[in-house]
Amino acid sequence: MTKPLTLLLSGLFAALCWTAADMLLVGFVQSPGQYPLFSHTLASALGDDVDLAVLMLAGSPQRLFWGVLPATFSLPFYLASAFGVRRLLHGKAAGAVLSLLSAGYALSPLGHAGFYYMGISAQTLLHSPPEAYPMLLAQFRAFHAMLAVHWFASVGLLAAGWLVLLVQTVRGKTVLPRASVWANPLPVGAVVAGVCSLFPQSAVAACIGGATFNIAQAVFFASAWYCLYSNYQHQKEHQ
Repeated sequence: MTKPLTLLLSGLFAALCWTAADMLLVGFVQSPGQYPLFSHTLASALGDDVDLAVLMLAGSPQRLFWGVLPATFSLPFYLASAFGVRRLLHGKAAGAVLSLLSAGYALSPLGHAGFYYMGISAQTLLHSPPEAYPMLLAQFRAFHAMLAVHWFASVGLLAAGWLVLLVQTVRGKTVLPRASVWANPLPVGAVVAGVCSLFPQSAVAACIGGATFNIAQAVFFASAWYCLYSNYQHQKEHQ
């Protein structure tokens, strides 16, 4: 019993590290109007990427740098936690969840760090002469393409893994009570994102919203650990 508990705690630790990293890296209020270079001069060239281009302009290079390190160096704890989640399920679904979560976590560092390169690229563009715009815009688009591939793949795989767990929890095929479905990262993430969207100009909401998925995973790992620990204590009392 202690091994699954330890693995779930490693997931909680990783989720808190990634939450802090997300807040440092992308926890900003989007204000395109403050940067006419992006919202007007380069708007046609950037297209739908204007908001993303201005997202991290307010952050210092040091803040963006430290927005990456806690995430990348805590990744092994997320990978370990996938084995803890596997222990919560029975049958073939356990292997499916392990595979999906492991693959999603393995792809996540580049999907996360890619925001750093885009932020630094946008800051360089902001302070460059007009003749450098074409080259820097091409660089920005290339960084965005690399980020998008890994980010969508990672989030998609993780969402699929958590969806399998959600379905199995509803079916009563896990060691968790059915009520714990509300602590699954998918419904928790939807609530966090929905609430934060109500306050688009709030710096606090921007920080929390930027870390939505990792906050949701932190809630899950804390809840799952508590459920298993309570079961363990109950069994000890009745031995």
